[in-house]
Amino acid sequence: MAEERPVRRRGRPTEAERVERRDEILDAALPIFLEYGFGHATLDRIAGAARVTKRTLYTYFGNKAGVFTAMQQRLAANVSGEPLAPDTLESLATRIIAGVHSAEIIGLHRLVIAESLRFPHLARQFHDDADMRHVARLAEHIATEHGPDAAQRAEALYALLLGEDYRRRLLGLLGPITAPEAAHLARAALAVINLAAPAAYES
Repeated sequence: MAEERPVRRRGRPTEAERVERRDEILDAALPIFLEYGFGHATLDRIAGAARVTKRTLYTYFGNKAGVFTAMQQRLAANVSGEPLAPDTLESLATRIIAGVHSAEIIGLHRLVIAESLRFPHLARQFHDDADMRHVARLAEHIATEHGPDAAQRAEALYALLLGEDYRRRLLGLLGPITAPEAAHLARAALAVINLAAPAAYES
């Protein structure tokens, strides 16, 4: 039996409640988009899964495209957003690998590829909001640890972090990556592109 959510109090929601409700909607929207694709993931289906009204979806996101954009941006932020303490280029690279090779991001990428001819803006959003966000975060860390001139290697590093295994996961030939695999791939990619941690950053 599905776990019941607590009954919400009546009246205008607080800011914390708005954030919580928004996150719940986006959590519910992801499996709907993955199952039905963008074209057939209706607001009725999303509202039903999130246990909210369509009016609530319009209030929070404007339309279905707004739901999809917010969901995609939130996933990308979770991959390369909040830094660790301390956060290094290697820990960021490991976190990006673990995120982009996850079942959720792989599934989202498959959806974008499948729908890109009918909805080309989805591919542009995916590239700008996810891939280029991660590249920018890598460039920041590269500049900090190796100097500004080295930051231009960020795109090449990101390509190495995806690697051949990412294509295999898109094809369903590999399962989601494990934490040890992500750490190993990060260290190997940094070594290949001469971005291994300087002595000051090593443990």
